[in-house]
Amino acid sequence: MLSTIPDGVNLLDCTLRDGGYYTGWDFPPGLVSDYVATINVLPVRMVELGLAGKPGSRGYFASMTSSKAEQVAADLLVEACVMIDAKDVLASELPIPLAVAHLTEGILPGRLTTIRVAAHYSKLAACRYICAELSQRGFRVFLNLMQIDAANAAEVEACLKELERIDSLDVVYIADSFGSMKPSRVQELIGRFAGRLKSEIGFHGHDNCGYALINSVAAVMAGATWIDCTMGGMGRGAGNAASEQLLPVLGRLDTSEEQALLGHVLHHFDPLRKRYGWGSSAAYQFAGLTFIHPSYVQKLREDGSLSDAAIIDRLSNLGADERVSFAEENLSQLMAQKIA
Repeated sequence: MLSTIPDGVNLLDCTLRDGGYYTGWDFPPGLVSDYVATINVLPVRMVELGLAGKPGSRGYFASMTSSKAEQVAADLLVEACVMIDAKDVLASELPIPLAVAHLTEGILPGRLTTIRVAAHYSKLAACRYICAELSQRGFRVFLNLMQIDAANAAEVEACLKELERIDSLDVVYIADSFGSMKPSRVQELIGRFAGRLKSEIGFHGHDNCGYALINSVAAVMAGATWIDCTMGGMGRGAGNAASEQLLPVLGRLDTSEEQALLGHVLHHFDPLRKRYGWGSSAAYQFAGLTFIHPSYVQKLREDGSLSDAAIIDRLSNLGADERVSFAEENLSQLMAQKIA
């Protein structure tokens, strides 16, 4: 069946953004330069260099600007983008055009061709104005629908109706935020969105249940033309579809390209995986199946003192309204609990 995968799939590597949830959005210069050199020999269409507009207390790649992009991606041969969070715009007291300008200060079309907007699937009405503002400034606009894996049929339909009103979108991404989707659900959503929207459709998988790779392939088979991946699968919580696994399937690498990719992951990202411990596990699988924000598991696992069983016991005590959003006060209560 893999021989029937359509041509023209665009691969987007978002290691420096999604992997930053473990490193605080800082990466060693040597890793970054090797990353750029490796990307240049791979069939990757775009690289996400990080976030924009996040506080200065976070790392270098959390507040990307055009000048930073010129520095870190001077030798990059593919397109580059950054991601903004719609809730950062909507939380501002400024009118949306001014809030967008403030959040993206220092970013101009050029080396950065595209801005991805992360938005909860239920908050799309206001996003129409965010996307329009970015498009008017000369950026291509990709919209990542967060937590839509938890949406019911009526909510998916409401989401589609809102998206049909936004005419400034180039790509709409289905994000498996909780890592809870099975391939059949991915194909259902991708097929439905591709059949209704004029924009291209993308997929961003998380690996809570170990399905990120197969879900990415399922998305392509259902009509997605943009697929995300990260080196070593490095990303928030359980991580994402691994570039070194996905590219040989969708990118049809030759031997030298595959060896370069594997060497890069072994040298730079396997040590990070051993240090931070992302990847599918029982605790992440439980969180995915019960729609618990992945940062709870990530934080509870940080010092290695809690077993997966102990983490699951703690997560079971979260109320339904506490699960989908991460809150430090909830985490503190979970950490303080003593499980019999």
